Amino acid sequence: MSFLAVAAVAMLVPGPDTFVVLRTTLADGRRAGTSAALGAAAGNVCWGVASVLGLAAVLAASTAAHTALELGGALYLALLGTQALRAAVRGDALVPQAGGSGGAGWRRGLASDLANVKVGLFWTALLPQFVPPGAGPLLPAAMVAAMAVLVFAWLTAYALVGARLAGALRRPRTARALNGTVGGLFLAFAVAMSVAAA
Repeated sequence: MSFLAVAAVAMLVPGPDTFVVLRTTLADGRRAGTSAALGAAAGNVCWGVASVLGLAAVLAASTAAHTALELGGALYLALLGTQALRAAVRGDALVPQAGGSGGAGWRRGLASDLANVKVGLFWTALLPQFVPPGAGPLLPAAMVAAMAVLVFAWLTAYALVGARLAGALRRPRTARALNGTVGGLFLAFAVAMSVAAA
């Protein structure tokens, strides 16, 4: 329960996954946004399992691997940010995404979460605090599963809110402001990740 409390507080701070889910919802609808939330939860499971197996700790200890992953994530976020800013300049309602299917949303959410090295560092730092020495595999597995459920529920709430507000946010002036703001946030995340990797 202590782990879940800490995880819930950590999720209150919006990150790249939040904005990917919102943009996907506004561009492709609630179903695609929910799929993006599911993809982000799947990415979180990957990071959690990697941490349990010790891979995330290896990544954290390997400067080259950590830097490569950080720069890859920064590049992905910079691409999303550039697309959003171009849409704002053109006055597009939303950035055209690669299809509106649930599969495309899931892949977008998964890529966003896997590209965010801070999720891996979160797991690496947090897991040892709540798993006592000699604990069996059941407790870490339960923690990973519970975190995935929390991530999915939290991001799905963003998708539902985004779907409710979609009509208003698709107005040209509002959409231009949204695209500009989200594009700027994605680029800010990209710069922050690049600086952290340097």
